Amino acid sequence: MKRTIYSLTPLAFIVGMALVACSTPDKKDNATMATASDSASVQAAPVANTKTKIDRTKVPKQVTDLFYADYPGATVNDADWYGYPNFDYVNDWYDYDPDLYLNQDPDAYLVQFTQDSIAQTALYTKAGKKIALHKAVSDLPAAVSAAISKGDYKTWTIGKDKEEAFQDKDSDKLKVYKVTVSMGAQKHILYLSSSGKVIKDKKVS
Repeated sequence: MKRTIYSLTPLAFIVGMALVACSTPDKKDNATMATASDSASVQAAPVANTKTKIDRTKVPKQVTDLFYADYPGATVNDADWYGYPNFDYVNDWYDYDPDLYLNQDPDAYLVQFTQDSIAQTALYTKAGKKIALHKAVSDLPAAVSAAISKGDYKTWTIGKDKEEAFQDKDSDKLKVYKVTVSMGAQKHILYLSSSGKVIKDKKVS
């Protein structure tokens, strides 16, 4: 009887060790899985202040009331509203970054809409004061086109997207034209007065 017990003990020990080995996760595999999980979390994290739409109900009432009073026939959806961070809308009212939007504590609000089949963007302070109106245009005034063709960017390519900006409405005499010019990988946004004077030259890339 004793010989039978002693002969089985080593076998039981081996089987037990094998079970422990199978049930114990490999540390290296755990580290790899954790790293992969962490990487997935980082990649899934949203980029701050980039094309973040907000619900119209979260826009201050004084802003939406003024917009719909200004443009009663506008075609606009809730998804067309954006918040915008602080910027100098007194001296730099005609300029804004179309990719820099946010939905938390905005200083201003933008609404993209269509009226008379023309794509437009209106900007308002959070207090409900009109900052500017941007309208897409297909052609530039002769003075603006001449200024570009004779200026520093005369050999550059003019982009298709052009805008006409006003501080109030399109009847406003003060107008600024936004034009994108490019040469290879280089790109600039030019802001010109209706007389062709370059007000601002912003390097994009």
